[in-house]
Amino acid sequence: MKWKIKEKAPDDFLKRFPEFTPLVAQLLYNRGLISQKQIDEFFNPDYSQDFHDPYLLKGMKKAVNRIRQALKKGEKITIYGDFDADGVCATTILFSTLKELGAKNLDAYIPDREKESHGLNEKAIRELRARGTKLIIVVDCGSTDFNEVDLAKSLGIDMVITDHHTLAEKLPRALAVINPLQKGDKYPFKDLSGAGVAFKLASALLSAHGEEFFQKWLLDLVALATVVDVMPIVGENRTLVKYGLGVLAQTRRVGLRELMRIGGVEPKIIQASFNGEPPATNLNVATLGFVLGPRLNVASRMDHANTAFHLLIARDRKEAKSLAKLLNEKNTERQNLTAAIMKEVERRIEGNPEKKNSKLIFESSPDWPVGLVGLAASKAVDKYCRPTMIGCEMDDLIHVSCRSIPEFDLMEAIRIAASENLLDDYGGHKGGAGFRAKKENLEKIKKIFADIAGEKLKEEDLAPTLDIDAELSLDALAFYSYDEIQKFAPFGKGNPEPKFLIRGLEVRNLKAVGTSGSHLKMELVCFDERCRLAKSFQAIAFGSGHLDGILDKGSLVDVVFEFILNEWNGTRNLEMKVVDLKLAKLYQKISQ
Repeated sequence: MKWKIKEKAPDDFLKRFPEFTPLVAQLLYNRGLISQKQIDEFFNPDYSQDFHDPYLLKGMKKAVNRIRQALKKGEKITIYGDFDADGVCATTILFSTLKELGAKNLDAYIPDREKESHGLNEKAIRELRARGTKLIIVVDCGSTDFNEVDLAKSLGIDMVITDHHTLAEKLPRALAVINPLQKGDKYPFKDLSGAGVAFKLASALLSAHGEEFFQKWLLDLVALATVVDVMPIVGENRTLVKYGLGVLAQTRRVGLRELMRIGGVEPKIIQASFNGEPPATNLNVATLGFVLGPRLNVASRMDHANTAFHLLIARDRKEAKSLAKLLNEKNTERQNLTAAIMKEVERRIEGNPEKKNSKLIFESSPDWPVGLVGLAASKAVDKYCRPTMIGCEMDDLIHVSCRSIPEFDLMEAIRIAASENLLDDYGGHKGGAGFRAKKENLEKIKKIFADIAGEKLKEEDLAPTLDIDAELSLDALAFYSYDEIQKFAPFGKGNPEPKFLIRGLEVRNLKAVGTSGSHLKMELVCFDERCRLAKSFQAIAFGSGHLDGILDKGSLVDVVFEFILNEWNGTRNLEMKVVDLKLAKLYQKISQ
């Protein structure tokens, strides 16, 4: 893996902000936070100031008026949501909001991932009409479902679409489309999650009814969806996530409390809010991304998303506990199945020189569950640093999940395939998307993707690069550095947890730990300029257990790491999470 240290912050930048230490200034510069306004907004998120007016979103006024009309007349309203965690959270946000506003004739519909796929479908539209639905509010999907929207209109159903996915050249002929990416939209922040857009509609509705106080109790779901859907944790999203973590720590949702409990999380408020700032909690992005998110997503991957939805709207603790237990068990099963798929993908690639040297990966099987191919695609991108398409073959159709590297735009390739009438359905983002097609078209689709990859991607694009924020000195390996880094939390896309390089550490002790010895635990010793023992650190390198027996005690290594704080019985120890390591050049010369 190639290491790339970020450009050092220029002297004039450091002089402009003398109140910051060089480390903080460097991290700000690395993230493009170079003006006083940007820095103030980043370090001091303010819900009252950073929350943009929902009515800046195109279509908002028309949507609010129609929904209020439906509430007044008692019309049947159905919220139609996507089945991933973002869609389920978006569905719950509007369902909870409309219940709060007194809706008596309210329903929710989430399609079956395997039987119905993403987005709207004609069978569901007809079923909802038969149930008496007069208004459908679509969340986290619908932006490219032209035929389905026209069908609803012909059946006398009005439709409001809220979404954040990439749009086609034209829009569906819905009553209102709320999507910050549409042409002419004046909303200043374009990276909201699907739940974030739904939250904007909920906020506008609550304000129109004088119920603004309810808004903040929705932020636990907004934060959860924003992180799990891998949206940038910058700008308005940063504010929503920071406040959302505070709401989650005291959430009213018994389902989320039970899901945290079964995931081993005990939420606590460490410091209360005094002046409107978000309260400090023991929760973080990892709680959302690795504890709650996978357990919500597994519902649609292994069963039906309704399980996750019913958990989030549950009021009875016994019911919530049962649903959380079920999702936890399904998540364990999902982990095992995904590992098996990935093992087969690796076998196919490693055993075929042509595939191994290809600029993209495209694999499919009738034996791979449709709900898990996206996870396998993500793992393959991480391992091989190539755009990846993993498909589930079902009868004469194939359902494909796509994940990519920054240099390859999935939606560009998908649009070309769609323009040649090779796809039955599609949607997504530049970095993550999906489509459904007839198997007879598969080879033509593969060729389109391969041709674009061959044209767009250079060999250097396929070499994994590890971005490093700074090279640290011995003095910087201290608690004050850790404390300063925490000012940048919550971390995520657009604001990754800082990674640092330190050279010439001696491996004092090492052993493989964890299941099947898959991880490597080490004691690393750092020396001062006179080669005197200075500091010793415990370190863990996840997934590097194979290095036990390759590295020797006494080896000198250069290490890229993140700080870890280990607290036990009132004692604080600073440790390292090793991201990557290499034998130090000095050691290599001595060994030779």
